[in-house]
Amino acid sequence: MDAPLVRWRTATSTRIVVGLIIVVLAVFEAGGVANLVDQGVTGAIVPLLLFPFFAGWLWWIAFRPSISLTSTELVLRNKRGTERVDLRTIESVMPSSEGLVVFVGGRPAYVGWAVQKSNLALWLGRPGRADEVAEQIRQAALAVGAPVRPAFGLPDVAPPDSSR
Repeated sequence: MDAPLVRWRTATSTRIVVGLIIVVLAVFEAGGVANLVDQGVTGAIVPLLLFPFFAGWLWWIAFRPSISLTSTELVLRNKRGTERVDLRTIESVMPSSEGLVVFVGGRPAYVGWAVQKSNLALWLGRPGRADEVAEQIRQAALAVGAPVRPAFGLPDVAPPDSSR
């Protein structure tokens, strides 16, 4: 496997907010457990033990997803697993509010959650970080000879034929 040329992660602002939420959960957890132990109410500690699982789940969603671009493949790491897409098979990359949708074989085959386009930017037709990342992936796929098309919404570009 090649070393990543470019790697994108969840937006910094999202990572900061989730990190602060995790810290607040940890403070409440420590304070709640200490208070309950002082009062001798040990049975109520069990629900407080769910806080670390919730914090771990938040970390899993906000910090794990990433998109890496190597010279031969696109690596999409989501919370459920890692997908490797050969750049030569990519037909289109479309930014959406769910993430970057990668079309292979005429159908939406993969979604990279790390880079998403806000609904407001979609409604207003404004370019954003997701559009820049999609274009970089498109250019990398073109460089290795992929039959990649521009993202939807651009003039004179039809969506991939899904009847194949």
